[in-house]
Amino acid sequence: MDKRQIISNAHMAVLQIVVNGATLFILYRFLLSTIGATQLGIWSLVLAMSAVSQIASFGLSGSVIKFVAKYIAREEPENASIVVQTATISIAAFLCVTAPIAYPCIAWVLGRAVPHESLPLALSILPHAVVALSVMLLNGVIQGGLDGCSRIDLRNLILMGGTVTHLLLCLVLVPRYGLMGAAWARVVNGLGVCIVVWVLLRSILPVLPLIPLRWDRRTFREIIGYGANFQIISICYMLYDPITKALLSRFGSLPMVAYYDMASRLANLCQTLIVSANQVLVPTIAMLRERAPEKIQAVYTMSYRTVFYLALPSYTLIVAYTPIISEFWIGRYEPIFVTWGMLLALGYLFNTLNAPAYTAYQGIGTLRWNAVSRVVTAVLNLGLGFLFGAYFGGIGVVVGWIVAFALGSVIICVSYHLTYKISLTTLLPKESIPILSFCLAGVVFDILINRRGSHVTLSLTPAVINALVFSVVIFLSGWRHPMRRLLLNWSRMRF
Repeated sequence: MDKRQIISNAHMAVLQIVVNGATLFILYRFLLSTIGATQLGIWSLVLAMSAVSQIASFGLSGSVIKFVAKYIAREEPENASIVVQTATISIAAFLCVTAPIAYPCIAWVLGRAVPHESLPLALSILPHAVVALSVMLLNGVIQGGLDGCSRIDLRNLILMGGTVTHLLLCLVLVPRYGLMGAAWARVVNGLGVCIVVWVLLRSILPVLPLIPLRWDRRTFREIIGYGANFQIISICYMLYDPITKALLSRFGSLPMVAYYDMASRLANLCQTLIVSANQVLVPTIAMLRERAPEKIQAVYTMSYRTVFYLALPSYTLIVAYTPIISEFWIGRYEPIFVTWGMLLALGYLFNTLNAPAYTAYQGIGTLRWNAVSRVVTAVLNLGLGFLFGAYFGGIGVVVGWIVAFALGSVIICVSYHLTYKISLTTLLPKESIPILSFCLAGVVFDILINRRGSHVTLSLTPAVINALVFSVVIFLSGWRHPMRRLLLNWSRMRF
């Protein structure tokens, strides 16, 4: 293993999420003040629905990471180049076939999920959303080539630039063209990022041509075989957001969809901050499988302990700071946003803890349990969301999603430990029990405070004091944790 490159990748992954979080805060505050919560809800719902075009990906982005890493480990750059070209040409062809078919289907669903008065606006931006998602899928395959070469640091550098560029485009276009300006900004930015990533990948794999021209049948069969389970995972993951937002629109309202989207992005930002650093291990584990498979479980164990140490306080702090974030992000205390944020923090915590097992399965090349987890989550999300939504409205939809998300996530961790004969007791590292106790106490205390302010404007001062006190307690308990020194040593490693 090239430990310096792994640390470099992890550093850049964390930095990219920090930049993404800052721009996301500015962008959503700007969109709320410019186009309002209703139009933001429309945009969020249309993007979620158009994500159905991800069916055309056939899981090829995950296959590219796996097989490029494999051939780089074997010092066969020509085969790595063939993998990238074959995957890129294949997904472009798939998109050309599926996008025209998907468009009328998405329009039909929108007609039943969006209020009648908002439907013309939703349909007007739908073509741009489909194009933007298609470019994103093509981008994912090319970025998979960088990941397979263990240059996730460069990929994240490009994504940081793309995030900032997207924000600037929105600042220029949205005031003049409204929601359509946001759609144009997404398409233009996606195309620009795609071109830059391809140019950079060619500098790392010089055998790549200027334009992908070589399609190899044997390689296609190899990557599509691995990508079959990956495609099941992708389709199910793709359905999460559209189902939840469609049910929220039906049993709740479009502003509910907007605030859910914001709260979901907040929780997802925290998850991505932790998981992206862990995700850099996929090509590493793929290479270890070729060279030293006996070391994989040691990498997994250390990865899980690290994720557990980081995830617990991170999501607990989201619960503590959500009321304050609402004041600064939305401009007021918004009970719906605060409620969504607290609920989603719990669901994302369970999902984040499965990341080391999920990553290990990807690197090893065994995706069955990853797929089972996604299928269970998607089915439960639809069933519980509809059932709870019918009885309890929007809050029931989100609770159904959280339950589905948590239960589906547990499958991956438990299956990995049983498959590789790792004790289930290690799922709760002994050194993390004190910090777990502090986090549970903090969550209960914070829920009690916010329950009192759920129907009135919550005073910002008590919320700030509560969050700061809790932050100090978490910091002190985390400082004494043995993982703290190890992470500090990693962060100081020069690369």
